[in-house]
Amino acid sequence: MPRFSRSEMELRPSMLRRYSDKTLSCYRARLAHYQHWCHLRGYQAGTNAITTAKLLEYVDDQIARWDDSYDQDTDAYPKYRPDTIRQTINALVYWAERSTGQAPDDRAAKQALSSFTETFNRTHPPAWRVTGRRSPRPRRAAIPRPLDVGRERP
Repeated sequence: MPRFSRSEMELRPSMLRRYSDKTLSCYRARLAHYQHWCHLRGYQAGTNAITTAKLLEYVDDQIARWDDSYDQDTDAYPKYRPDTIRQTINALVYWAERSTGQAPDDRAAKQALSSFTETFNRTHPPAWRVTGRRSPRPRRAAIPRPLDVGRERP
């Protein structure tokens, strides 16, 4: 009986998972943002060129854009908020894994993002407030307390 290494036997759930059309559409948009960044840096923009080092550099650069007053937020290359950067990390892991069969390690990128998220959320208003939309959590009507029927109050 042939012996297999653990990595050969391991089933990656992300490769077996079915993603919704909406998620895949979002992942394509996040990949386009990343590819624009690659073009600006002179990097290869293909999904087979996504590496752990490049993923971390991309996240660090997206974080640094918030402190750079010369780096403008444009429709072609918007500044991403922390939740969108996290979504981009997931998208890039998805595309790299499908392209090469090996997912880049995203732990360092997510750790850098986590540190940034804490300070960002203290200094910036929520996204729904910035865009002028209503809160995603509408207030619910107060539920009246039940009447104590049949019980005497002391």
